[in-house]
Amino acid sequence: MKYVLSLIIILLFYSSVFSQYTEVINSNRPGSSQGAFAVGRNVLQFELGVNFSDLSHKNLNFSYIKEMQLNYTIRYGLMMEKLEIILNGTYNQNKSVNNLLSDKGSEIKTQFLNNQSLGAKYLVFDPYKNEKWHSLSLTSWKKNNSLRWVDLIPAVSVYAGVNYVPEDAYFYNDPFTEIKKTTSYETNENTVSFKGSIITQNHFLKKWVLVNNFIYDRIGTENVTINNITTLTHNFNNPIWSSMIEHELIQNDIYADNLVKVGLAYLFNKSYQFDLSFGTNFKDSPNNLFLRAGVSTRLDWHRDYPPVDKELKKKQKSDKKLLKKNKKSEKKSVKESNKNQKKTKKEERKSLKRSKRKNK
Repeated sequence: MKYVLSLIIILLFYSSVFSQYTEVINSNRPGSSQGAFAVGRNVLQFELGVNFSDLSHKNLNFSYIKEMQLNYTIRYGLMMEKLEIILNGTYNQNKSVNNLLSDKGSEIKTQFLNNQSLGAKYLVFDPYKNEKWHSLSLTSWKKNNSLRWVDLIPAVSVYAGVNYVPEDAYFYNDPFTEIKKTTSYETNENTVSFKGSIITQNHFLKKWVLVNNFIYDRIGTENVTINNITTLTHNFNNPIWSSMIEHELIQNDIYADNLVKVGLAYLFNKSYQFDLSFGTNFKDSPNNLFLRAGVSTRLDWHRDYPPVDKELKKKQKSDKKLLKKNKKSEKKSVKESNKNQKKTKKEERKSLKRSKRKNK
């Protein structure tokens, strides 16, 4: 029974990696990176969370912010399995103390719509479609459970999107944007900018997934941002639990940071996942300590369509073309035949008239 159960789990795993759509929800949470695969055609997915952060800035006389941030990501599989549309954004409720002002220690409460973005992701290369590389061996346990060189070949997606930065939002991801106003550190950012990224995803030993995001952000502004995210996810023996560790690099002329995060995810059922994570950075300009919690769910209208046999489709097209040609030829032939018959009858009538005249 144990071996039968193991085989079923392996088969489920392989059926999931060979397609975009999965029978259970596949969320990007609790990490900040995007996976290479889409949610699947006609699947609408919501990934919602709340972040609690404590930030203090040494260079701003230890001004600090207690941040509560609501964030959302809405993903929809559009037209094909490889394509999805992504809308995400954040809303903030902050309590901050500006120690650069004369009335130090006075707390300011603010609420504002933070950065928003809309984009599309498309899977350009899927090595797991290659059955020679990733086929399941029913005879070799070692082949199914060992690291192979083909596991180093990642699935690759590309993302392109547009950013909307409201007037009160964080400029260039800097949480101290508001406190820096009226100082020499004050910055401004375009309301609209663009974003592009390359996403890679590797699967190792059935339980490990490595995701890399190479992001080129704020395109069209004075300070283009480079953002790299690496996420390593591990599924436990009990598949409803998974863990992750993540490193995120943010770099531009206004704000730079290195963030490390760890988290857990719990699969409640095939359409709901809950998660919890925390993280920090390693500097004091600013220092950032945060806790995050979230839920992911989806509306699943996915339908499986039989794979298209290209050779059969080509033959059907050729047969249809030939049939159309034959019908046209047949029609032409009938027309010619009718024409000849009319001509023959006409000649017969003329001949008959001539013979009658001679008899007279």
